[in-house]
Amino acid sequence: MANHSALTGWQIRIHIADARIRMGLTQRALAILLGISEGTIRNWENGVTIPTYAEMIGIGQTLGMSPEITQFLANIARDKTSLNLETDPRYNALGLAKAELHYGSIWKYESHLFPGIVQTRAYDKQVLQPAEGMTDEETEFGADFKQERQEEIQLRTDNYRMSIIMGATCFYDLKVMEASDRRDQIEALREWNSRPNWEIRVMNGPSNLGSPFSVYVPGKSPTAGPPFTYVQIHDRSWCIEELARATGYHGRIKGNWTRCDQLEEFLDAERNRLA
Repeated sequence: MANHSALTGWQIRIHIADARIRMGLTQRALAILLGISEGTIRNWENGVTIPTYAEMIGIGQTLGMSPEITQFLANIARDKTSLNLETDPRYNALGLAKAELHYGSIWKYESHLFPGIVQTRAYDKQVLQPAEGMTDEETEFGADFKQERQEEIQLRTDNYRMSIIMGATCFYDLKVMEASDRRDQIEALREWNSRPNWEIRVMNGPSNLGSPFSVYVPGKSPTAGPPFTYVQIHDRSWCIEELARATGYHGRIKGNWTRCDQLEEFLDAERNRLA
């Protein structure tokens, strides 16, 4: 990349602003703690400039960011011309978790596995771990991260919209779970679906949706970044910022939305298979 993408630049400024606000600090107060000008803080949070690597390390420590998030942002700040976040799935996960808290309209399509934000720990252990060949340690780490994402998104009070399409195969693979765990996962899905501004539907037939992807649209959220699409294939994943391509994915998922079954209708029709 010749310059920072708009999306990675947004990651730096929104992490700084969120952490500062969480600590109850004004821009001026943070500037005093860091020994810099208030204008510098303002420029960082407005995306006019970005911190250096060393400055980002200091910011992360001052604002109580986790070592992983601090390093994530410092790497963005350091590698202004070479960092390609799509080569690191963990970086993508950290970025998407933040986007889930700020974008006004989020559309997700998953063909074979439940989306991470609705998975239970038992699902991680009994379905995801064997499917992806993960170790116990990797599975536990992933489950902890997803729990944090779930807890944070439940704290959103703005009028955002979460629209999820899941392939029918996602449900049929639940057969490998213990019966009680399978029921718990279904109930968790129902609870998410009942949340304000959430809707989950099931694609129970042919479609042109293809591989899993998610679309993030700013909507009316004043803190969202640029629109983008996150795409997954078997050997890599990446964020697409080109507006025409992102718009194409948005149109595809919206075009299939009315062809999907509502969650409760699907569960009622498949109750014997999923019992």
